Amino acid sequence: MSLIRIPDEGGDTMVALDTGDIIGPMFAKSAEQMKDVFDNIPNFSCRDDDVMLCTFPKTGTNWVFEVIMMLMRGLADRIDRSKVTTMLEFMTHDEVNSVPSPRVINTHYHPRFLPKDMATKKIKTVLCVRNPKDTAVSYYNHMTGIRFYDYSGKWENWIRPFIHGKYELGTYSAYLNEWQEVIEAGTGFPLHVIYFEDLKKDPASEVDKLANFLGIDACTDLKTQIVDVCGFEKMAKDKFSEETKKAFLKGAFTFFRKGQVGDWKNWFTVAQNEYFDAEWKKQIRGDTMFTFTND
Repeated sequence: MSLIRIPDEGGDTMVALDTGDIIGPMFAKSAEQMKDVFDNIPNFSCRDDDVMLCTFPKTGTNWVFEVIMMLMRGLADRIDRSKVTTMLEFMTHDEVNSVPSPRVINTHYHPRFLPKDMATKKIKTVLCVRNPKDTAVSYYNHMTGIRFYDYSGKWENWIRPFIHGKYELGTYSAYLNEWQEVIEAGTGFPLHVIYFEDLKKDPASEVDKLANFLGIDACTDLKTQIVDVCGFEKMAKDKFSEETKKAFLKGAFTFFRKGQVGDWKNWFTVAQNEYFDAEWKKQIRGDTMFTFTND
């Protein structure tokens, strides 16, 4: 396991971690610490009441994390801690175990790296997905806005390597393809798929579906309050202290940048859009179960 620098097409580079199995984010720990974290993910011990949240980066992780936590706690209040405290690729087993229940364990890793305990204990799992073009735009801003990437390249130099999976975690299409294979073979645990665009369009309906999946008998008032508290403007108010922001984030960057559907149109040129569409068609399964709304 080693630190590497991945170049974009303009020669600017970003920091990443080569695990030997997948390229992942470095975060703020040493390579040795990250190796211990990665090696222990398959043997992570779940609690019976855990909920697993699986996402490709920038597809709604923080948003859905907050919704689930509110449903599980029965309170429409944001908790003091961030999702990173229960993020499998960031925290050690002991660190995650120090977090009291209820817990939403979360990860961006592909399903082949998930804990074996998920099937053994039938852990309820939520898979959140988002249209790939808005995901790309959000991911670019994420990489240029977080200090540990040490990256300041231009969008036009970033996008093609992203399409071809040159950065951390590979292609989004491969992530979706692998999930479809797992679903077709039988996950071994209850799975609920939620689309970012659906949550944006009709949050009340999607919160209701989540509550039903989780087996939570939430009253109408609670669900209405959750929809309100998890509106974008309120979610955009960071829970991080100013010291944490200065340590990890550049300038005015926030994890909740715009939360829009269709913002990709402000970024993609006609040529970039056509190239993206052509490459996506090659990469994604022809019989893909994932269909997206780009507007």
